[in-house]
Amino acid sequence: MKNSTKVRTLATAGAMVLAMLAGAGPVSATDGTSPSTTPGSARSVPAPINDAGPAAGTYTSFAGCSGQVHKGYEQGSGTAYARGQFSLGTSTRGYACWGWLERRKDSSSAFERVSDYHTASDSTGWYYSQDPVQSRVCIGDFLYANSYSCVGYW
Repeated sequence: MKNSTKVRTLATAGAMVLAMLAGAGPVSATDGTSPSTTPGSARSVPAPINDAGPAAGTYTSFAGCSGQVHKGYEQGSGTAYARGQFSLGTSTRGYACWGWLERRKDSSSAFERVSDYHTASDSTGWYYSQDPVQSRVCIGDFLYANSYSCVGYW
């Protein structure tokens, strides 16, 4: 490998690490005003997203902490987005609660975490969730490896 290729590869990897540490994600619109247009796309559009409220069947709770998927629609295009909304704190077992948003590309795919972990009562950014993409929230306190709950999807 040429030295210039090595330098370019290291620079690209460094930029990716910095973007990850800064919380930049290719599939999220954290400020609600510049969502990505397709899953995995870093391209954004200027249209804001209107929060249409909680998605039915997505409320989940675990040991006194809870969360729910909120659905949103981009103004103009009507493209669907989802975000996790959390009520977190200390679980009834005395451990910090964690919340996150997961997504899968269709009903035959596995869910994957797309948001950061949250430990305060707040919400994730908006994530593309146009059909057949499905989104859900998960809540847990991790007293044990399986001490969490993910219910329903939108």
